[in-house]
Amino acid sequence: MFIKDRLITTGALLSSFFNKGGPMMATKANKGSTYYRVGSQNQQILAKYWGTGKTFTLEGLTDKLNAMSPGARISELRDNGFNVKSKPIHTGMVGRPANEYTISRRRVVS
Repeated sequence: MFIKDRLITTGALLSSFFNKGGPMMATKANKGSTYYRVGSQNQQILAKYWGTGKTFTLEGLTDKLNAMSPGARISELRDNGFNVKSKPIHTGMVGRPANEYTISRRRVVS
């Protein structure tokens, strides 16, 4: 005896199980989700800045993404092979200059 609803549900579950990590449609919402869980701070950073040429600062990440330790997120991205470039910006304040970051589209191969 076959229950049609159960077969469809089981088939949908199995297909989603076997397609984990497979290719996803590239949209702004899930950009970078192949590398990080959707909704994580790293994935949000990649979705907003990866390959766009936009620049950001650590203070800006704190304001826009509510990231309490944006420096740690940047170092995680670098450790996982993303080409995060930094450039000092001079704000006129005494002390250590702030950095402006960009994430190039091409990943670093080590």
